[in-house]
Amino acid sequence: MSHRITRSDLLRALDSPAAVSARMALPSRLESVRQTRRFVSDQLGRWGCESLTDSTVRICSELAANAVTHAEPDAAGRGEILVSLTFVAGEALIAQVADSDPSPPVPKITRPQGLAESGRGLSIVTKLCDYWSTSPRSDGHGKTVSAYLRDHQQALAPGAASAADRALPPPAGQDRVPSEDAAGLVAAAEPGGTALPKLDFSKPAVARVCDYVTGGTDNYPADRALGRQLLAVAPWLDRAAAAARAHGQHVVPHLASQGIVQFLDLGCGLPRRRGRNVHDAAQDIQREASVVYVDRDPMVQAHVRTVFEETPREMGLHADITLTEDMLAQPAIARLHRRRPLAVLLHEVLPWIDDDKARHLLDTLRSWVPNGSVLSVVHAAADSHPESTPDLVALYEEAGIVYQPRTLEQLLALAADWDVDGPGIAAVPLDGLRAVGGREPLYGSYAFIACASESAGRRFGPNAPARTPVASGGAYREATR
Repeated sequence: MSHRITRSDLLRALDSPAAVSARMALPSRLESVRQTRRFVSDQLGRWGCESLTDSTVRICSELAANAVTHAEPDAAGRGEILVSLTFVAGEALIAQVADSDPSPPVPKITRPQGLAESGRGLSIVTKLCDYWSTSPRSDGHGKTVSAYLRDHQQALAPGAASAADRALPPPAGQDRVPSEDAAGLVAAAEPGGTALPKLDFSKPAVARVCDYVTGGTDNYPADRALGRQLLAVAPWLDRAAAAARAHGQHVVPHLASQGIVQFLDLGCGLPRRRGRNVHDAAQDIQREASVVYVDRDPMVQAHVRTVFEETPREMGLHADITLTEDMLAQPAIARLHRRRPLAVLLHEVLPWIDDDKARHLLDTLRSWVPNGSVLSVVHAAADSHPESTPDLVALYEEAGIVYQPRTLEQLLALAADWDVDGPGIAAVPLDGLRAVGGREPLYGSYAFIACASESAGRRFGPNAPARTPVASGGAYREATR
């Protein structure tokens, strides 16, 4: 079984005529976690699956603990958890735990004495299994988390690593071989032995801080602490983030209406609710539109795997966009049609990259994209709130995060190899906020669409007038290039 595991593989194994199953219903209380361990260990012993016992016991224990910790029995008294095992010899073992909490789980590092604060604890699951997913329960009350482990007893080549072995650090002097992740999320190898970031909830992360600032729930104490500091010095920040996101959602269907059916969303951030993601906006216009979501944050990777349907039209890639050549060589991106135009989205991404890396990213993309492709940029404006922007930069720097808002001139200089649609440059306004003593709306970001040279004559900006006024330093001026 050398192919990557998908949901269809999981469903096929569950429906296999060779499958044997066992299940147990347990009350939602802590002692049920120990009962879950015993049930799993005993059952796998009966099936002769000793090689999978250690990984499966750990996975089911964490899922059961997660279910117990976050159980919220409803009025009908549903407070039980359901543990199910399905085994197909030589193929797979599938462990499933169902509970009454409908919210999707997210990876969370656990502490020795239990789940970390406000987490939904799936760090062990993500490390040990070959694939996992979550889905609504068939009765409509809660969710079921499924973990797929390959049965290597007949299929594993001599010397190959088991799921449990892959969760352990490699021996001294050995590097782990990069592999394609279960849901089409590909871990990109980095030169020089550097690694993509690991899950660390003790430090703030850009995607989770943005989630907190915009009223989301996929954030943790460190993210909330920094978010509160940012909002204290820049009370407009939540509206700026929301306006930038809304502008991105407006751009995507417009590009789709111009015939673009391939989208590369770089630094995609945490998924939104259904109907509010890039593929939703694009497929409303072009049903065949496909999107590759790229982000280096492992939590974003896990959310993409959990939230999005797994189809060839919605792919995730765990990679560092500043290592652009390596990213573009990954299988998920290689599946894009190189003879068809695509839209590269850099929506609120470049401020988190220094000038040299940002210029390298844009130059490399310009050389790589097919003719007729476009680049959509939304970028924090350095000159829109000069009184508070330096404080934002300083707070991020204290947290170990590079934050570099730019003026319009600085931003256009980075994109010098692209043909920027001058009349389409816009300052994204903040709804309901106006400058003191003036009529112009305040803004937090610049946005523009650029084209590959052969399509420079086309105008992709949504509703772009002949000339668009752009705010600078609190006053209007015309933005031309």
